[in-house]
Amino acid sequence: MSRQLDRVEARQKLALRRDPYWHRIAQGQYIGFRRMTRGSVGTWLARANVGGKYAYKTLGEFAEVQEKDRFDAANKAAEEWFRHIGRGGSTAKATVKAAAAAYVAYLRQEKGEASAKDAEGAFRRLVDDDPIARVELSKLKPTHFLGWRERVIGKGSKSYFNRNLTPLRAAMNYALDQAAVSSDFAWSKALRPLKLDPREGRRMIYLDAAQRRRLVEKASAELRPLVKAWTLLPVRPGDVARLRVEHLDSKGRSLHIPIGKTHSRVIPLSDEALAHFKACARDKLPGAWLVARAEGSQWTRFAWRDEMREAVKRAKLPRGTVAYSLRHSCITDLITSGLDPLTVARLSGTSIAMIDKHYGHLRAEHARKGLEVLVLR
Repeated sequence: MSRQLDRVEARQKLALRRDPYWHRIAQGQYIGFRRMTRGSVGTWLARANVGGKYAYKTLGEFAEVQEKDRFDAANKAAEEWFRHIGRGGSTAKATVKAAAAAYVAYLRQEKGEASAKDAEGAFRRLVDDDPIARVELSKLKPTHFLGWRERVIGKGSKSYFNRNLTPLRAAMNYALDQAAVSSDFAWSKALRPLKLDPREGRRMIYLDAAQRRRLVEKASAELRPLVKAWTLLPVRPGDVARLRVEHLDSKGRSLHIPIGKTHSRVIPLSDEALAHFKACARDKLPGAWLVARAEGSQWTRFAWRDEMREAVKRAKLPRGTVAYSLRHSCITDLITSGLDPLTVARLSGTSIAMIDKHYGHLRAEHARKGLEVLVLR
């Protein structure tokens, strides 16, 4: 039997009970109201006929809304759920944490163990123990993701948020593809990368030669070969981790950098770099990792991140120093030494445009010093 629930007086006359009273909205669609104690404001629900069986959804109390407006608020929430299941969306209760786990499972099956572990690590650090993890997908609002964003920024910075938002955004988009949620409205804007102050970001931390030597010295015995490699080449940290022994050409004094974020390339090695990589390759098979962990496995960014954090503390380096700071420092030294931007771009695996964007001011300063010789005395 359908009850009129849109008027406050009608709801107040209802007897207290566990079973909801139902108000018919359309064929097979109802809004429910239940109050079990006199001191409660009551709970709103939705019910829909799906494939000949009723599915139910708890909408909430809407206690923050004036009593006369609670029916309208419940009706709006119910309509969103009706549209969701009308598009084939799931009626099961799924949380953000469950969506993240489902995405990890997808990556493990389709992309491989490395991709799955990267995402799993990000969720473990920033999602699983966060309040957003318990929010049901059907109840998600932009405020949930905005709150998560602020909490992540509080742990690092805006650039830290930008580096860590991708896994959660990908998980939510995967949930949308799987019809676990009906719209990306809740996260489409809240999970966009933030605009940064040009002075902010990991590229801005420069370590001079003395600081770099100190970092190598203070790194653990296991991490030290990796850190030293980063101080000798202007490459991305992950490029070194992907190197195998076969990528080292000792006779040609060069190193083949396999495809990573950019195309593959061959870079020449200095005497010190050649000696270091030959030492790393000693007694290893061609397919072994060139710069490996103690037991021979490949370094991952989560493993070296934690080790680097401790080494940075021991070396008393600036807060925010990370593996990428060494790449920035190498590129800075190459630019200020007078090496042309095209060569620097090729060595570091980036574009001249990116070199100009982040290091153009250094070239200008270098040119300014060079022009001093033209002064007539």
